[in-house]
Amino acid sequence: MVDKRGTCGKVTIEIVRQVVEMAKDFRDRDKRLRIKGFTRAINQELELSLSRKTIREILIANDLWRTETRRRRPRFYRNLCRRIPNGLLSLDGSEFVVWIDDQAVRFNVELGVDVGTFCHTGFGIHPTETAESVIEVLEQHRRNWGTALGVVFDHGSANLSEQVRAYLKAHEIEMVPAGPRNPKGNGTDEGAFSQMKQTIGSIRLETSSRESLAKSVLHMMISLYVKMRNRMALRKNEVTPLVKMRAPVSELQREKEHLRLLDHKESKNTARTNQPKLDRLHWIIQQHRLEPQAPELERARQCIRHYDLEAIAKSEEAFLKAVNRDPRRRSLAYFFGIVRNIQQQIDDQRYQGYCRERYNHEVMLELERSRQVEQLQAPPTIENIVEIAIAAVTSSASYLKEKALKWCRQWTEELCKSVSYVGALKKKIIDVIGAEKHLDESQKEQVWELIEQFLTPKSEAEGVTLVS
Repeated sequence: MVDKRGTCGKVTIEIVRQVVEMAKDFRDRDKRLRIKGFTRAINQELELSLSRKTIREILIANDLWRTETRRRRPRFYRNLCRRIPNGLLSLDGSEFVVWIDDQAVRFNVELGVDVGTFCHTGFGIHPTETAESVIEVLEQHRRNWGTALGVVFDHGSANLSEQVRAYLKAHEIEMVPAGPRNPKGNGTDEGAFSQMKQTIGSIRLETSSRESLAKSVLHMMISLYVKMRNRMALRKNEVTPLVKMRAPVSELQREKEHLRLLDHKESKNTARTNQPKLDRLHWIIQQHRLEPQAPELERARQCIRHYDLEAIAKSEEAFLKAVNRDPRRRSLAYFFGIVRNIQQQIDDQRYQGYCRERYNHEVMLELERSRQVEQLQAPPTIENIVEIAIAAVTSSASYLKEKALKWCRQWTEELCKSVSYVGALKKKIIDVIGAEKHLDESQKEQVWELIEQFLTPKSEAEGVTLVS
């Protein structure tokens, strides 16, 4: 059966059986099962083109591989895609170290990168991350490229300070926080810093100079990197970020992008699905008489939204037992540790259930049997007869050929009894076989010869001869 999801065919029961048998053979020989090498061996031996993901899911479904899932980032942060130049500015800070002799001088580099073009538009170097450094980068971007529509950064105290809020409000720039402990929500700046540090490398000065010299050297190197980075395309067959940044953008496009940012923020603020989770959190705090500090409580309110209600409910019971055994465990940190572990178990069980439902050998056999029973109970049609005949011709397994021949003979004889003229039935069967585009001419002839032998009635003389 042709599967339109990819270039390879559908994963059949026979393929699952062969993969399971080969994996058990690896295990019986005390050979370590590695997905990459095992996938290569399976595809070479069975002449298939299965992916590592499919092989892993087959092994998980048959209890031959451990289930592991990864918690994906919240959906809210997946929609900040690249759009127009100078629409959304990514802003973040990272630590850089300059070694002077044996002394390390540390700086915080604040960098602004345009999300739509990956153009580095401004940076600032300061001892620590402050509101002044954030405003300095925003002001550089505004002087060189104009005012952006929005800026995305993390929940740092400098980013969310009153000074930065006032600056953004004065210049009508939308603030789009990426959330705490979510580097993927601000992936543009994270990727920029990664490339920058790989390019610059370690900075060491074997001299007795002061901090101003270290800062000037760092400033020179970052300036050089920004210039070169803007002159290199981010991907193949693309124009450079500098050319993209200079591309004209109409006021209509800017207005659409502005409305999109506003809708994006509103979609997060109006979501009511997290209220039951917040109610559970406050019930835990009140029930166990916890007294978290304001930053700890705000962090807990942010984190609880990313867990399922099922995991939170189970964690309440486990937390109660843990506190009864040891009162020193009565804290939000311990509770969230339990939630994280239980959520991981739930995710693993869900993924394992998905794999079992799709690739477990016994489940597939049971579905095949139920499908066969339904086909046997239903009245035979020309399409069913042709389909089972194709399976008998193209199948490589001997037991499948035998079953297909048996059903083909039985259904054809039943269909012949229901018609008075076999000639019209033959013509319809030939038309259905001819419409099968995935068969070549020789396969179509084999399918017709197989069905024709069951359509031709035996003569009485032949029957007498056989009896005698």
